[in-house]
Amino acid sequence: MRANQPVRSSLTLSDNPDKAGPSLAQIVQTEGGRQAILGQAWLAAPDRLVTCGHVVDRYVPNPQSLSVFFPSSGNSYPVQQIKLHPSFVRQPDQLVKFDVAVLVVQLHSPEAGAQLLPFSWEHSLKTNQSLSTIRYPVHLGQISAALQPLTQEGRFLGLLRKHDSFHLLHDVPLAPGDSGAPILDGNTVVAVHCGDTATLPGLNLPTTSIRLALWIDALRELGLSETRGGFSRGRRSLLPALGAFIVAAIAGALGACYLTIYPDANKWAITQPSIEPIKLSFNHPVHGYKLNEDIRLVLVPGSDCYLFLFQIDPSDTAAVFYPPYGMNAFLGKGESRTVYQFGHTKLTANPDKADWHLIAIDAKDPNRASQLAAELLTEADWANTDKADRPLSIKGKDLLLRLKRLKEENPQSIFHTVLEGPTSQ
Repeated sequence: MRANQPVRSSLTLSDNPDKAGPSLAQIVQTEGGRQAILGQAWLAAPDRLVTCGHVVDRYVPNPQSLSVFFPSSGNSYPVQQIKLHPSFVRQPDQLVKFDVAVLVVQLHSPEAGAQLLPFSWEHSLKTNQSLSTIRYPVHLGQISAALQPLTQEGRFLGLLRKHDSFHLLHDVPLAPGDSGAPILDGNTVVAVHCGDTATLPGLNLPTTSIRLALWIDALRELGLSETRGGFSRGRRSLLPALGAFIVAAIAGALGACYLTIYPDANKWAITQPSIEPIKLSFNHPVHGYKLNEDIRLVLVPGSDCYLFLFQIDPSDTAAVFYPPYGMNAFLGKGESRTVYQFGHTKLTANPDKADWHLIAIDAKDPNRASQLAAELLTEADWANTDKADRPLSIKGKDLLLRLKRLKEENPQSIFHTVLEGPTSQ
């Protein structure tokens, strides 16, 4: 952090929180038909929201069980991928280091045209400098009755540790459920709120008035670029955004699906297929495998669907882990399948990174679902695979382009999420 402090503008986002409202979201976990608010998130790039790692880390294998809810519009979007900070770790003293994550979502209007919260690298702060936050407050895991985003003010108290410039202390009065909220210096996000410090015995800070935040520069490691100056437009000019809004309105009138969180709550416009969450469990933590250790995972769909799991590595090679060659991809609700080999070779962990793609095709219309499954992976794609341990004939990028086309043509029938494949330590 630099020692020089820039001059604040007289009117800040905290003075006009409604301006930031469309860029603020809440993270929602769905289980057994019940929803709970886990934390806060905010738009930092097109289709990218920032939150705390500890809020979402246990859902990395199953990102589709989470949604982001925008109180400003009432819209909800499924989380497609969770990217934890490369140095994220839960320490034995309960301190979570580099407690930040990026959620990948596919936004539609109005969120696709919402302004990104402004942040820049190497901002300047001084001890006791005023800070603020903007969020839609949460109470006991439920959406509050607040119709507008609220602000809270406090101060920057200094670094958590002398030689650690990333973990900061502040006293902005935030509560459980506010993790992930943006901490602002005037009009610029400078940190991400991570929680109070009273529950961390190793810090010897026995008061909930001192809270922990992560410096905004940590987002560099997650591939985000600073948005600088004032508000910047998300990704579209006004005219395309207006067109997207009209298309969304027509689609909604033709048959949008709605779900109520709890009595008297706002209704959410569900923009995902009507597929129940798919449980995906590994025999070890995703990044906790030893070199060459066997990987076993179990797939359990929450509704009837055609299920596919394939890997695309950095060389653009695509390999199918499920279904095996010659097996039908259909799985009924609650059925389980164990995946432990590719062809005749066991799946084992190595340090190489690769994306795993989980695709589900809604089988409420069996004939249509079977047709879509056959279009997604054709006989020609399997040509060189046979029963041998060979990748698909089609390249990964071409397979994803085909999937994109099928999703655009059948938005209510196909669900797709991207996972970080298991790696060895």
